[in-house]
Amino acid sequence: MSSSERLRFDGVIASASFATGDDIVVGCWPWSPFGPFVDAMWARPDGSRALLVDDGPQADFIWSHYAFDEQITCRTGATVTSAGLRFVGGPLAVSMRVVGVGALSIALGLRPRRLGLSDPWSRIEDRIARALPTSTLGTGVRVRGVTRAGARERYVALDLRRVVARASVDGSDLGEASKRDRTTGFGFSEFPASPCLVRVTSLFDVPR
Repeated sequence: MSSSERLRFDGVIASASFATGDDIVVGCWPWSPFGPFVDAMWARPDGSRALLVDDGPQADFIWSHYAFDEQITCRTGATVTSAGLRFVGGPLAVSMRVVGVGALSIALGLRPRRLGLSDPWSRIEDRIARALPTSTLGTGVRVRGVTRAGARERYVALDLRRVVARASVDGSDLGEASKRDRTTGFGFSEFPASPCLVRVTSLFDVPR
């Protein structure tokens, strides 16, 4: 009989696409098996994907479970408040300002936390995510799936806030944030099409 180890990450995922064709996903994890850390997934306009993260076991873990063409080892840092997020790491700088909540955020707030962590319930939420119109989340958003390394992962979204986002690469502004219009392919799930900040628990069942 196969067995697995449960790994839990609690934090924030913030994502946005920009007029230049850059797609950026920032993960800020105050609680993880590796201690607090921050990472960024960056899809460039040419389609290449880079992981920006401090050196350490978290870098190896993310690299093994998601798809990248390059790892940029650098000091990464983020500040998250109720008003938004600021991230700096390597050539990237990102700022996000919360501008409101929507029906999805209200629905997440009404869901009991224990129910959200339930594996059977996550299957229902995954079916709902697949059935939602693309205008709500965009294409390819999934709640559960299998990573490149064979772990079963599921996302438990606790809150979702709409944001206004700005970003720069080596000091050059990326312009206005826009809706994601392509597949980034970091993992089994795409991030929401519109810029947003999601408070989330990520659960990995990693084969031993």
